Amino acid sequence: MLSLGESASIELFQYANTAQSEPVRASDYGLQHMALYVDDMQEAARHFKEAGGVLLTEPGALTGHIEGGEGNQFVYGRAPWGMLIELISYPAGIQYPNHSETKRWTPRKK
Repeated sequence: MLSLGESASIELFQYANTAQSEPVRASDYGLQHMALYVDDMQEAARHFKEAGGVLLTEPGALTGHIEGGEGNQFVYGRAPWGMLIELISYPAGIQYPNHSETKRWTPRKK
């Protein structure tokens, strides 16, 4: 069981003695990956690799009207058990479309 501070808890387990499918792409239907917001991308990527994860690329800049911004970046990696995990950081916030109820999201440090 993993707890993220006083936030979400995630139970990780593996079935034994049963057929399993290979993980699929992040763009397919269903739960395909989990994204974790990080304050320091380089540090989070280092911890991810030290814990046995494999980064699929190096961290890269987020681009485009909605997610682009100074320091906004992401990286996908594969956890030791095969799950696709995204590390993502939005220090410049996210600019939501005009029709969205939320106009901008910016992480706030306590």
